[in-house]
Amino acid sequence: MVCYLAVVASFGFLQGVAGFLGQKSGPFTTRLQMAVEPEVPSEVDVVVIGSGLAGLSCGALLSYCGKSTVVLESHDTWGGATHGWTRRGFHFESGPSLYSGFSMDRSPNPLKNIFQIIEEDCEWITYDRWGTVLPNGEKFAAKIGPEEFGDVLRKHGGPGAEEEFAALMERMAPLSNAAQALTSMALREDPGAVVTLLKYPKELFDTLKQGQALNEPFANIMEEMQIQNEFVKNWLDMLCFLLQGLPAAGTMNAVMAYMLADWYRPGVTLDFPKGGSGSIADALVRGVKKFGGDVCVNCHVEEILVENGRATGIKLASGKIVRAKHAVVSNADPYITNKMLTKAQSSGAMNSKAVEYMESLINTDESTGGIPNLKSFIHIHAGIDATGLPEKPSADFPAQWAVVRNWDGPEGVEDPRNIVLCSMPSLIDPSLAPEGKHVLHAYVPATEPYEWWEGLDRTSEEYKKKKEEAADFLWSAIEEYVPNARGRAVPGTVQIGTPLTHERFLRRSRGTYGPRVQAGKQTLPGHKTPLEGLYLVGDFTFPGIGVPATAASGAVTANTLVSVPKHLEMLSKIRLPIK
Repeated sequence: MVCYLAVVASFGFLQGVAGFLGQKSGPFTTRLQMAVEPEVPSEVDVVVIGSGLAGLSCGALLSYCGKSTVVLESHDTWGGATHGWTRRGFHFESGPSLYSGFSMDRSPNPLKNIFQIIEEDCEWITYDRWGTVLPNGEKFAAKIGPEEFGDVLRKHGGPGAEEEFAALMERMAPLSNAAQALTSMALREDPGAVVTLLKYPKELFDTLKQGQALNEPFANIMEEMQIQNEFVKNWLDMLCFLLQGLPAAGTMNAVMAYMLADWYRPGVTLDFPKGGSGSIADALVRGVKKFGGDVCVNCHVEEILVENGRATGIKLASGKIVRAKHAVVSNADPYITNKMLTKAQSSGAMNSKAVEYMESLINTDESTGGIPNLKSFIHIHAGIDATGLPEKPSADFPAQWAVVRNWDGPEGVEDPRNIVLCSMPSLIDPSLAPEGKHVLHAYVPATEPYEWWEGLDRTSEEYKKKKEEAADFLWSAIEEYVPNARGRAVPGTVQIGTPLTHERFLRRSRGTYGPRVQAGKQTLPGHKTPLEGLYLVGDFTFPGIGVPATAASGAVTANTLVSVPKHLEMLSKIRLPIK
């Protein structure tokens, strides 16, 4: 999903596993130079629509496996929510800015595993602090891991907080082991999954032993453990929200089990790709191209072609047709994918089962089995003067921090504009800003109502005023650590993104953060559709939010489209943690 807190993988794929087995259940400059549209082929094995991380992950693996593949991107730059851009010498991040599991050689992170398969990667910079500003104004930036978190619990939680958290960690240990046991890279959506999953028999057994518990709400565990300390409860609720866009009552145990084990293990670090998040997309594009595939920008797909009940290719806005011998993979959200199938539906080219299935994907009414959307987001990007500011992150001045305005609003952590995530990535990678300057990014994750902006004319004074109000709110969060940040802004660098911006440039329907999937209540549809030859990837297909979940969705689809021997060959190249 286009969540920008990409800390851990979501292993809610267990529902798919259980169901199948019968259970219930620098570089950015290079990037701009490379972004030249090549000649689009007329026929390939697989057409991938959209160059977000899921599309690129799928395309890179398919290309590695010998499938002729083209990834078509409507925008003039590849990468989706990970693309970056430069303005007046500053490099800005569109989306993700918090990563882990990349600098280590043995990692459960599926995107790291994809890099190992295609033998491409980024240069990773490590750091170990993340800041928090509490509603009462207190702030801290303890190291991630167990070394300093006990001090945080004692200071901000008071008596009993450390003991409650320790007991919770002990209770979560079996679930954490299960959540980390089985790699999502072994999944595929056909009978071959029996073979690929059994490559990891012990891990499969450990995972299935926990069964449905991994898919239940984390709030159940909190209730079982009788978590009473207000700081601990609020902290866990915030982590749940940042990981899945939902409070503890809607977040899967699998997500929190993985995250708690990952963030609170000794020696853990955070990672940042040198050159910014676009370097990740660049590495995947290199993977697509070096094995004979291609990534074409400025290629807007207007229609998915369907003939005799099968997806057979696409039609570009230019009129050019690209035939797909094996499959069409859509990295667009289900609303846009449905629009691309309008002609096929109206002409009767799709069977009724496929039509019904595709329409179900855009049903947001929970009373009829639909999945509602998460709210949208607002962003601010700016270059600032760095005079008097630190040159490196520290406990007193972290490179990234969260600002929480209240714990007890009507919607809790989901209250509009309640939580702001702030980042100064040039503290980690100085190449992102000119000498003597810093680059800033702040945003609200999944709490901005689209309705506040819906129907506004982008050229109107009302829209401009609302953007100024949003900017003022975001500046106030930035200034919790950066004194007079707005006064330091370099003219011509301040950019404000609204839900309408995301709808327009990132093609997020209604600017949404993704599907609001509640643990124990709803499940995502997966990747294979009843329309033969059509597959879906992205955050609307794989449980969880973040880079690992979207990468995993691309991998599962690629796995399904290649032979079992090829899939096993890919698995032989990944290096998982030794248990």
